Amino acid sequence: MKVVFLETVEGSGTMGEVRTVRPGYARNYLLPRGLAAPATPDVLARAERLREIEEERQRAQDEHAQELVGKLEGAPLVMAVRVGEQGRLYGSVTSADVAEKAGEILGEELDRRRILLPEVIRSVGVFTVPIRLSRNVVPEVKVVVVDAEAPEGVEVAVDLLLNPPLVVEEAEAALPGADEDTDATEAEASAEDQVTDGASGSGDSSLVAAAEAALAEEDSSTS
Repeated sequence: MKVVFLETVEGSGTMGEVRTVRPGYARNYLLPRGLAAPATPDVLARAERLREIEEERQRAQDEHAQELVGKLEGAPLVMAVRVGEQGRLYGSVTSADVAEKAGEILGEELDRRRILLPEVIRSVGVFTVPIRLSRNVVPEVKVVVVDAEAPEGVEVAVDLLLNPPLVVEEAEAALPGADEDTDATEAEASAEDQVTDGASGSGDSSLVAAAEAALAEEDSSTS
């Protein structure tokens, strides 16, 4: 069934858009709620104006969403929860939880359906979650799930998750002059090998000379 959308319906159509939908969906949902109307000549004549209104509304939404992005930048959403063994949560962090926390930062209520979380979070860690602030503005925010009873405190635990300490070997490799020290050690070892090889070669030559001298003495006494 062909209809003209009178309102924007997420996942179905935008205001002023002409689309073909399932008859049952149109009769049971769209038409009774005034979200769409049959695509008659009169309604089709209004479609262009409806599209213009929707574009203006969308521009306003995008501008407001960009303002909200500024509030979210550099501000991870910290979820302090109860944690059991091996970092597993007692329960889970859901889209509603993330929406509530983001709403506190933004200063306005955020619909949980705008949180594009593929599945609930069940462990401690740092997660990247897209938030649809408008149709064209979908920033990604960091969600930090941390133990509410962390021995070092929540703030320190969050910092450790966001900035994990370097492994000892990596830290040593990052120190200034580490490469030079390694090269010097290798050079010293190479020099020692060369001295050893040279000493061995000198010993072999002495043995050969002594053997030749003994043979010469034997030849002289025989003759």
